[in-house]
Amino acid sequence: MDYSYNNGSTGKPAAAGKTLLLLIGWITAALSLIRYPYFFGVIAVIMGITASKNGSRAGLTLILASILFIATGLIFNEIFFSCLKQVIGI
Repeated sequence: MDYSYNNGSTGKPAAAGKTLLLLIGWITAALSLIRYPYFFGVIAVIMGITASKNGSRAGLTLILASILFIATGLIFNEIFFSCLKQVIGI
């Protein structure tokens, strides 16, 4: 199982790496709406930049969405968090 990550001869590890970066990025972007927008939002932006540098076109979408989620989270995170607490029942 000699996979090459740089030249993309098989594509499986590189595609899995991009997918993992994007998945982590979208999860942290969503978390930035609920709690700690600076922390989770910056992680999401970094994941988007890393995915873009690895050749994923979805990384730019993640970057833009993360920036919007940071702004929205800064304004509404207390409201979102209190609603989530009511739904969960904490």
